[in-house]
Amino acid sequence: MAEIDRRAVSGGAVSERALIECAGRELAHRVREAWPEGPVTAVAGSGHNGADALVALRALHAWGRPVRAILAASSPPDPDVLVGWEIPLEPADRLYAAPPTSGLVLDGILGTGISGAPRDPQARLIEAVNRLGLPVVAVDGPSGADLDTGAVAGACVRADLTVTFGWPKLGLLRFPARDFAGRIEAVEIGFPPPDGPPGARAITGRWVADLLPSRSADAHKARAGYAAIFAGQSGMAGAAVLAARGAARAGAGIVRSVSDPANRRILQSSVPGAVFSSWSDDGAVRDAVEWCHALAVGPGLGRAPGRRELVAEVLAGRGERPAVVDADGLSVWEGDAETLAGLLRPGDVLTPHPGEMARLLASDVGGVMADPPAAAREAARRFGCTVVAKGAPTLVARGEEPLRVATTGGPALAAGGSGDVLTGVIVALLAAGARGPDAAAAALFLTGLAAEASADPVGHAAADVPDRLPGLRAEVRRLSGGGTGPVLFVSASPAAPGGARA
Repeated sequence: MAEIDRRAVSGGAVSERALIECAGRELAHRVREAWPEGPVTAVAGSGHNGADALVALRALHAWGRPVRAILAASSPPDPDVLVGWEIPLEPADRLYAAPPTSGLVLDGILGTGISGAPRDPQARLIEAVNRLGLPVVAVDGPSGADLDTGAVAGACVRADLTVTFGWPKLGLLRFPARDFAGRIEAVEIGFPPPDGPPGARAITGRWVADLLPSRSADAHKARAGYAAIFAGQSGMAGAAVLAARGAARAGAGIVRSVSDPANRRILQSSVPGAVFSSWSDDGAVRDAVEWCHALAVGPGLGRAPGRRELVAEVLAGRGERPAVVDADGLSVWEGDAETLAGLLRPGDVLTPHPGEMARLLASDVGGVMADPPAAAREAARRFGCTVVAKGAPTLVARGEEPLRVATTGGPALAAGGSGDVLTGVIVALLAAGARGPDAAAAALFLTGLAAEASADPVGHAAADVPDRLPGLRAEVRRLSGGGTGPVLFVSASPAAPGGARA
């Protein structure tokens, strides 16, 4: 975004002052939409975010709102954006001596280029804003958050709404900054289109609506796609059940569960529409591989003797059929990732959590967590397929394509079995003909939205997700081709998730 801004101004496409005016007025519109009444106090630094906040304050004042401006720096923003409106710039100590007691606060204290902990007097102002107990709207990003990495090194404004300009910054979607941003709305302010593909894309409802495979009026189950799922050692039948239910509710024409023979009764009673095959029968394993349009291997598979051989047999014998490799399907290759890489195809999808990612890359969990985008891209390069790097947020990497960033899910996904359902949804979409990164992105959005539908993330169970998928898929489809005016992207606050986001 910094480069888009720089090129827009240096190339003469739009002036810096015009961008400030557009940003400030859109900010004012978003404030009026969310809080139509009451006083507004802007705490404005000397940079562009401070100027944006003052333009918004000026517009709200012109529309009849009572306003105050607190200067968070030794000098006001340049240029003079108040253009003659009589809005006094009060010194910072007025925030302590006469703090606002009603309305809301605009946070324009620091700019988007901050890295490291804020220093005084800005750090003290940030803490004072947080103590006011008033709604806070962050300008472009909460002051104190690193919008490149998502790091929060010291004091940071805790916003209820963040209005960011152009497109969302990757750091806004990464924790811990995401937890300080509240609801995020990205608004269009006149930037020219990016010069070349972006480094990352947020997974949105409108995009997913166009990624979902369609089903014709005369469709039959074979055309809908056959999915085979190799999952569930004895005692881990639940993983196989969740994956199979996820695939069935995501639209697979037929699901075949290939599992430990001890799980036959559990699987056939829990997912009666699925076909059961025993993985102890070599012929049944080969038949399932040759029958399906896409397969998944790994949920609850275990790491007992012979499991690596089973995964190798399945992957080596499937021809060009795409596969999802998850959980133990990845873990059995610890110390031998090169052999796994040789068995994979470009259409495949790997779904590692940080521990599995560390094993795949011969790294450690700390290294993976320090830079998840880099780990996801490196794994995609090394294994030559789509990699779903689970986390907060989950990332999808594929070759030179932009990184895809999940925008749904939140704390409800911290429930055992969530990854099993995700695997089932991905394999169903692959079986219906979706590309690996598209299947992964759509599955992440839908399962995350389904998890958010629980009234409280505490007590949510992965088993709640599959039956919600058809209704949410229909809801998302209605977003196809739609527009939201100047708001390009919306992501609900992690503290109050829910609803199909544009």
